[in-house]
Amino acid sequence: MKRIIHIITDLNNGGAEKMLYKLLKNSDKDKYYHEVISLIDEGIYGEKIKALNIKVHCLKINKSNLLISLLKARKICKSFDVVDTWLYHADFLGFIIAKILLNKKLIWNIRHCNLDKDANKLRTLKIVKANSFLSRYVNHLIFNSNKALDNHLRFGYKNKKLKVIPNGFELDIFRYSKNDREKIRELLNINSGEKVLITVGRWDIQKDYYTLIKSLNELKKRNPHFKMIMCGNKLDVTNEELTNLISRYGLKEKVLLLGPQNDIPALLSAADVYVSSSLGESFSNAIGEAMACELPCVVTDVGGF
Repeated sequence: MKRIIHIITDLNNGGAEKMLYKLLKNSDKDKYYHEVISLIDEGIYGEKIKALNIKVHCLKINKSNLLISLLKARKICKSFDVVDTWLYHADFLGFIIAKILLNKKLIWNIRHCNLDKDANKLRTLKIVKANSFLSRYVNHLIFNSNKALDNHLRFGYKNKKLKVIPNGFELDIFRYSKNDREKIRELLNINSGEKVLITVGRWDIQKDYYTLIKSLNELKKRNPHFKMIMCGNKLDVTNEELTNLISRYGLKEKVLLLGPQNDIPALLSAADVYVSSSLGESFSNAIGEAMACELPCVVTDVGGF
C-alpha cells in the first residue's frame, strides 16, 4: 500500500482544499493510505477529512515556532512514501521537509494562474519565485489547467515531469433542485420578481470584488429588481472593507453577505445567474459547479482547462 502525506497551507473553504477533500474521498483505500498536514488549522475541511477516517495534523505554524513545526512535520512525514503539497507556501516548506530533511518523493499541486504583480501579494510572488528555482528538483509538478502550466513555465518553473489534471465535479451533488430553489428564496425573503445573482469564493485580491460591486451599481441604475448573494470566507458583515464598499455604492439592500455556507448546491439552485469577477483563475471550481446546477454564468475571461 502506497503511503501519501498531503501538506496544505490551510483547510479553509478554497478550491485547493475542496479538491484535496474530493481526492481523499474518492481514493482507493485498498491501494493508498493518506494523512494530511495543515500548516495552520483545521478550517472547514478538517472535520470533513477526519470523517473519512483520515488523520489531520495541524501545525499552527508561525514565526516563533517555525523550526519546531518543521521538525514535527519531518517526524510525521518520515514513514510516508510520497509527500504531496498543495499551494505555494506548502510547496516551499514541503520541499525543505521532503527533499532536504528526508529525501522523499515530492509532488507539487499548483492551482494558481495569474502571476501579475497587481493581482498578487508581494510575499506570495516572492514564494513563487523561490519555488521556481526549486521546481527542477521536484519529482512531479501537477497543474489543474494548461494555462496555469504555461504561465508558470514563463515565470521560470522547470521540470521534465509536468502533468495537467483538470478539476473534477460531483454531479450527483451539484445539480439543480426546484425544491431547494423555492426553500432558499423563501428563507432569504426574495420576491418572485427579483433576479438573483450569486458568487461563491473567498475575500481575496484575485477575486476583484471591487469591480463586482461597481458593476452592481451600474446594474442598479438599469434594473433595480435584483439581489446579489455573496458566500465564502470573509464575505460577511464582519468584513469592514467589503461592507464599506457596498455602502459607498448604496447597495446594502441589494447584497446578501452569507459568509461560508455548507449547502452551496441549494444556493446555486436559488439563483438565476452566476457571476465571477476574478482577475485570475486556473480552473474555477465555482464556475463549474454553477454550470452543473444549470446556471448561466457571467465571468471574466480568465483561467483555462
